[in-house]
Amino acid sequence: MSDIQVPSRLSTGYVPDKCEEAIINKLMKIVARLFFVGMIGLSATPLAAQQVSLNITIKNKAFQPSVLKAPANRPITITVHNADGVAAELESRTMRVEKVVAAGGTIVVNVKPLVPGNYRFFDDFNPSNQGTLVVE
Repeated sequence: MSDIQVPSRLSTGYVPDKCEEAIINKLMKIVARLFFVGMIGLSATPLAAQQVSLNITIKNKAFQPSVLKAPANRPITITVHNADGVAAELESRTMRVEKVVAAGGTIVVNVKPLVPGNYRFFDDFNPSNQGTLVVE
Protein backbone atom coordinates (compact mmCIF):
# COMPACT_ATOMS: atom_id res chain seq x y z
CA MET A 1 0.00 0.00 0.00
CA SER A 2 1.37 3.41 -0.89
CA ASP A 3 1.21 6.48 1.29
CA ILE A 4 -1.11 9.20 0.01
CA GLN A 5 0.07 12.74 0.63
CA VAL A 6 -2.50 15.50 0.91
CA PRO A 7 -1.08 18.89 -0.05
CA SER A 8 -1.43 21.64 2.52
CA ARG A 9 -0.87 25.36 2.30
CA LEU A 10 2.67 24.86 3.55
CA SER A 11 3.53 22.19 1.00
CA THR A 12 2.20 24.29 -1.89
CA GLY A 13 4.06 27.35 -0.71
CA TYR A 14 0.89 29.49 -0.80
CA VAL A 15 0.43 31.92 2.10
CA PRO A 16 -2.65 34.18 2.12
CA ASP A 17 -1.96 37.88 2.50
CA LYS A 18 -3.53 40.00 5.25
CA CYS A 19 -6.41 41.11 3.01
CA GLU A 20 -7.33 37.50 2.18
CA GLU A 21 -7.10 36.53 5.85
CA ALA A 22 -9.44 39.40 6.78
CA ILE A 23 -11.97 38.28 4.15
CA ILE A 24 -11.78 34.66 5.33
CA ASN A 25 -12.24 35.71 8.97
CA LYS A 26 -15.22 37.91 8.08
CA LEU A 27 -16.82 35.08 6.09
CA MET A 28 -16.29 32.66 8.99
CA LYS A 29 -18.06 35.09 11.37
CA ILE A 30 -20.98 35.45 8.94
CA VAL A 31 -21.30 31.67 8.59
CA ALA A 32 -21.21 31.26 12.38
CA ARG A 33 -23.95 33.88 12.84
CA LEU A 34 -26.14 32.29 10.18
CA PHE A 35 -25.68 28.90 11.82
CA PHE A 36 -26.63 30.34 15.23
CA VAL A 37 -29.73 32.09 13.85
CA GLY A 38 -30.72 28.87 12.05
CA MET A 39 -30.44 26.89 15.27
CA ILE A 40 -32.67 29.38 17.09
CA GLY A 41 -35.22 29.12 14.26
CA LEU A 42 -35.18 25.33 14.41
CA SER A 43 -35.75 25.28 18.16
CA ALA A 44 -38.80 27.55 17.76
CA THR A 45 -40.36 25.46 14.97
CA PRO A 46 -41.91 22.70 17.15
CA LEU A 47 -43.93 25.25 19.14
CA ALA A 48 -45.30 26.92 16.03
CA ALA A 49 -46.03 23.61 14.33
CA GLN A 50 -47.94 21.91 17.16
CA GLN A 51 -50.98 20.25 15.69
CA VAL A 52 -54.46 21.20 16.93
CA SER A 53 -57.05 18.41 17.20
CA LEU A 54 -60.77 19.12 16.83
CA ASN A 55 -63.77 16.77 16.89
CA ILE A 56 -67.14 17.13 15.23
CA THR A 57 -70.14 14.81 14.92
CA ILE A 58 -72.81 14.70 12.23
CA LYS A 59 -76.07 13.77 13.94
CA ASN A 60 -79.63 14.31 12.69
CA LYS A 61 -78.09 15.81 9.53
CA ALA A 62 -76.37 18.61 11.50
CA PHE A 63 -72.78 19.33 12.57
CA GLN A 64 -72.38 19.22 16.33
CA PRO A 65 -70.91 21.61 17.28
CA SER A 66 -71.53 23.84 14.28
CA VAL A 67 -68.75 26.25 15.28
CA LEU A 68 -65.18 25.09 15.84
CA LYS A 69 -62.32 27.28 17.09
CA ALA A 70 -58.61 26.92 16.40
CA PRO A 71 -55.48 29.04 16.77
CA ALA A 72 -53.94 30.60 13.68
CA ASN A 73 -50.82 29.36 11.91
CA ARG A 74 -50.94 25.80 13.26
CA PRO A 75 -51.83 22.58 11.44
CA ILE A 76 -55.32 21.31 12.30
CA THR A 77 -56.66 17.76 12.48
CA ILE A 78 -60.44 17.47 12.39
CA THR A 79 -61.94 14.11 13.34
CA VAL A 80 -65.46 13.77 11.92
CA HIS A 81 -67.82 11.08 13.20
CA ASN A 82 -71.03 10.46 11.25
CA ALA A 83 -73.69 9.20 13.65
CA ASP A 84 -76.35 9.26 10.93
CA GLY A 85 -77.51 6.30 8.84
CA VAL A 86 -76.51 7.96 5.55
CA ALA A 87 -73.18 9.08 4.14
CA ALA A 88 -72.10 12.71 4.39
CA GLU A 89 -69.36 14.78 2.78
CA LEU A 90 -67.38 17.39 4.68
CA GLU A 91 -66.49 20.10 2.18
CA SER A 92 -64.87 23.51 2.46
CA ARG A 93 -63.57 25.49 -0.46
CA THR A 94 -61.70 27.95 1.80
CA MET A 95 -59.96 25.16 3.74
CA ARG A 96 -59.52 23.10 0.54
CA VAL A 97 -61.16 20.04 2.07
CA GLU A 98 -63.55 17.50 0.54
CA LYS A 99 -63.96 14.11 2.14
CA VAL A 100 -66.81 11.56 2.36
CA VAL A 101 -67.65 9.96 5.68
CA ALA A 102 -69.70 6.75 5.52
CA ALA A 103 -72.82 6.19 7.60
CA GLY A 104 -71.65 5.38 11.13
CA GLY A 105 -68.04 6.03 10.06
CA THR A 106 -65.23 8.31 11.18
CA ILE A 107 -62.69 10.21 9.09
CA VAL A 108 -59.71 12.40 9.86
CA VAL A 109 -59.14 15.59 7.86
CA ASN A 110 -55.78 17.37 7.96
CA VAL A 111 -55.85 21.11 7.34
CA LYS A 112 -52.76 23.20 6.69
CA PRO A 113 -52.09 26.19 8.99
CA LEU A 114 -54.61 28.97 8.39
CA VAL A 115 -54.52 32.72 8.91
CA PRO A 116 -57.14 34.28 11.23
CA GLY A 117 -60.64 34.30 9.79
CA ASN A 118 -63.90 32.36 9.45
CA TYR A 119 -63.83 29.24 7.28
CA ARG A 120 -67.20 27.86 6.19
CA PHE A 121 -67.72 24.12 5.78
CA PHE A 122 -70.79 22.12 4.78
CA ASP A 123 -72.15 18.66 3.99
CA ASP A 124 -72.15 18.46 0.21
CA PHE A 125 -74.83 15.72 0.33
CA ASN A 126 -77.03 17.94 2.56
CA PRO A 127 -76.08 21.60 1.83
CA SER A 128 -78.31 22.98 4.60
CA ASN A 129 -75.91 21.33 7.08
CA GLN A 130 -73.29 24.06 7.57
CA GLY A 131 -70.64 25.02 10.07
CA THR A 132 -67.79 27.45 10.63
CA LEU A 133 -64.19 27.08 11.71
CA VAL A 134 -63.13 30.27 13.51
CA VAL A 135 -59.37 30.73 13.39
CA GLU A 136 -58.01 33.33 15.82
